[in-house]
Amino acid sequence: MPARAAIDGLSGVIAPEQRRREAALLLAAILDGFIGVLLLVVGLAGDSLTCLAESMRGNMMWTIDLVSLAVLRRLHRGRLSGFDFGTRKIEQLCSIAIACGMIAAAIWLGYDALRLIAAGHSMATPVGLSLAAVAGAINVFINFVAWEKVRLAARGRPSAIMEAQRKARRARLLSSVVVQVTMTGAALAKDPLLVAWLDAVGALLVCGIMFRAAAALLRDSAPDLLDRSTSHLVGPALQRALPMLPAGFSLAAFRSRGTSRALTLEVALDCADSTDVAAIRRVGELLAGALAQALPGTEINLAVNTVTIAVEP
Repeated sequence: MPARAAIDGLSGVIAPEQRRREAALLLAAILDGFIGVLLLVVGLAGDSLTCLAESMRGNMMWTIDLVSLAVLRRLHRGRLSGFDFGTRKIEQLCSIAIACGMIAAAIWLGYDALRLIAAGHSMATPVGLSLAAVAGAINVFINFVAWEKVRLAARGRPSAIMEAQRKARRARLLSSVVVQVTMTGAALAKDPLLVAWLDAVGALLVCGIMFRAAAALLRDSAPDLLDRSTSHLVGPALQRALPMLPAGFSLAAFRSRGTSRALTLEVALDCADSTDVAAIRRVGELLAGALAQALPGTEINLAVNTVTIAVEP
């Protein structure tokens, strides 16, 4: 959890799991930087549009990877501990940034593919296509290594950053395989029209893979950034828990935000001014226990008159 990471960072101790995750993202970023430069050089030298597009996509994603790595390092070292309500939203923003980068890259590739179909022929030379096929094979190997490292590092405590990276790496690996197949086919083909169609179809397939991965990231992350009321989840739980309150206590108000995956609930109770603190705490713990059973994993805050009781889920 982010809070646990912050505590570990403040204590000056970086857990082995955290070191593995940082090392995995660092290795993946180094490999991405290398293959991005290689594809750019091959694309320019061989006049391969697919290589240039793949290089642009990789470089955009590489920038986002560096941001994710920087945020993860700060989380692990407790440098973001000033966020009183946790750092989950920062992690969700990283996920959305990765998704937006993938969408931008898919639009770029799709535009180039449609333009190639309209032209009806590829400007790439046979030597350039051969170099592109070799670079594509290296790209597949590098993406596989990066995906495997991130996948293994993502095990353990949940992390939105690592989960987004794992999904993005899987999409990159699938994209690189598709690009490699089309590059090899284009290098072996003799007909310029067939070469153009192989490039275009491969690029469009890559676009589909990237759009699907981006949609999954946005579906998982975007709702958590909107503080929507979750009364439809909280209301039934409160109705079952309120009859447990002793005489003299009543529900004053409540509000909730988040989603079913990350829910925050604030409940305010009314009671007589003469009620002692011990009784208030007993009632608070009773109600919090009932709500925690009905809504597991929920962050619950109870307020009774001027006494605030925070109960961990």
